[in-house]
Amino acid sequence: MALRYARVILRAFTFVMTCTVLSLTSPTSTRAQQDTAQMFDLSEVPFASQGKVTLRGDWWFHFGSRIPAQDAAMAASTNQLDTVLVPLDWAMSLPDIDQNRYAHGYATYVVQLTLPYAADTPLTIAFPRVADAYEVFWVPRNTPDNVTRIGGSGHMSGPIYTSYNSQSYPLDFRGEGHLVVHVRKEIQSYGGIVRAPIIASAEHYQNALQMDRIIDGLVMGIIFFAVVLNLFLFVVHRKDPATLLLAMTAFAILLRSVILAGLLEILFGSEIRGFRIRLEYAGILLIAWTSFALHQTLLWRRFSDLSAPLLAGVVAMLGSAILFTAPLPLVTDNLIYVQLYCVVIFGMIMATSIRAISKRKQDAWFYTLGWFVPLLAGVNDIVVSQTYKGVYLINYAFLLFLCVYSLKVGRRVTGAISRADLLDQERATLQQLHRDAKDTASRDHLTGLLNRQAFDNELTLAWREKDHSNQGISLVIFDIDHFKLVNDTYGHPAGDDVLRAVADLVQAANLRRSDRVCRYGGEEFVLILPGTSSENAKIVAERMRNRIAALTTECTGNVSLRVTASFGIACAEPKTDLEKSELLFRADEALDHAKSCGRNRSVTYAQMIEENTNAATPGPKAAS
Repeated sequence: MALRYARVILRAFTFVMTCTVLSLTSPTSTRAQQDTAQMFDLSEVPFASQGKVTLRGDWWFHFGSRIPAQDAAMAASTNQLDTVLVPLDWAMSLPDIDQNRYAHGYATYVVQLTLPYAADTPLTIAFPRVADAYEVFWVPRNTPDNVTRIGGSGHMSGPIYTSYNSQSYPLDFRGEGHLVVHVRKEIQSYGGIVRAPIIASAEHYQNALQMDRIIDGLVMGIIFFAVVLNLFLFVVHRKDPATLLLAMTAFAILLRSVILAGLLEILFGSEIRGFRIRLEYAGILLIAWTSFALHQTLLWRRFSDLSAPLLAGVVAMLGSAILFTAPLPLVTDNLIYVQLYCVVIFGMIMATSIRAISKRKQDAWFYTLGWFVPLLAGVNDIVVSQTYKGVYLINYAFLLFLCVYSLKVGRRVTGAISRADLLDQERATLQQLHRDAKDTASRDHLTGLLNRQAFDNELTLAWREKDHSNQGISLVIFDIDHFKLVNDTYGHPAGDDVLRAVADLVQAANLRRSDRVCRYGGEEFVLILPGTSSENAKIVAERMRNRIAALTTECTGNVSLRVTASFGIACAEPKTDLEKSELLFRADEALDHAKSCGRNRSVTYAQMIEENTNAATPGPKAAS
């Protein structure tokens, strides 16, 4: 009930305001008495320089039928018709009829014109907006029988086919006459001439029309760029939801721009008028909701703070469902509910702003004051929609809004990305330092091989893997023969050169990725060979032994040395009771046996046992 009273008050206010404005502004016409229509004397208007005249004022009006153009002109001349303001919804000038609540039907408009007598400037008459269909005639005052149909748009009978907006027609007439307009209204709650016709020079009108199209295209292009830019920013940095919501807001504004520019009707025909109106109202809800959600994320920067916008979004979705399912006259008659939703949303935005300012959130004042630009434009658009006079500004306001906010959010996101890249670089540097420190702790500084501590860790890991993989493991221990003699004869630098050369040779051997080479201590080295039998381990050891024996090392002091190495090999089968320390002990025993047997050879633990057994067994006694 309160909303109904509010709608009535709003309409009464706008009606009074419109009447007041119209009574104060009428520079190109003279008003007769109160119960007569205006007579537009345009004979002295310099169309070549002034450009246009808007036929805004009182017209003769008859609701309920299409009076033939000649009869309508005659009735107007004798002041037999009522008057109505143009532009204005004709239902506001008619009594309420329960059987025809929205005053659907036909009406006849008449206005007296005096056109320039000289034919030096071609004229055009344009009808920016008439609901739903119309037809225009010219009736000369001196020869009323010479009725001429100027043009029209939409179907005046049969199934309703709505008119196109912003249609223009040549006005090739001179002198005094009457302009008669028949209008048919069927699908909306408001009807009639809802944007005042314009008479202009053809050149001026075409230039203005082209300029409007260029501006509309420029606005839509910039808004589309804002959509793409913010979607890209969201893809590269999903931690800031403001970019996604800014893209959604830009899309909603782009949709409204397309609707107001009439592109949908140009592409799909004027029969889409009903859907376009529903989509226009739903677009207003979408803009309001995305604006509120955007404001929340701009201030709080988290999706978790979107509980209030989520509730507002549910209301907007329900409202949109009603807009697309309810009868169109009911929808257009209750535009005030959409406007009240916008007012509530703005109140919630202000409440959020006050909370952010009290908590001293960054840029709270900037984002708060920024909303007053689209707010003032929205108030202007509400007044324009109710008074049918003025220019819609919300698109231009939101264009400025989007440009400034896209720049602001873009800088915020790029700054966050830069900080994230810097943190990633620092993290990578720390990880590399950690790896280097770990590698330094596990590597022998002279040869670059794994050191004794790393050998213990690698053997433990390989021993565990042996039990899980059901494969054995072999250890190969080798040291350089007579290495003490090399140090004593040629010095420790030469010995270091030999150790490095042997280590490089072992590392360059064709070992598997799972194999490990370690410097066990002094001149002693160890190979860990997972999944390797004793026979295969000996093949590896023999290959290395031969390569070491063939290696010539250029040592400090211009000395060339060749050394040999002895190898001990031990193998542990999977699921064995043998301990890893016992395996190491066996490989070491096999190495000692290789040294005792002449060096420069490789011996397996099993081979050592067999040789020792054969040596301990006495041979057959000689015959007596």
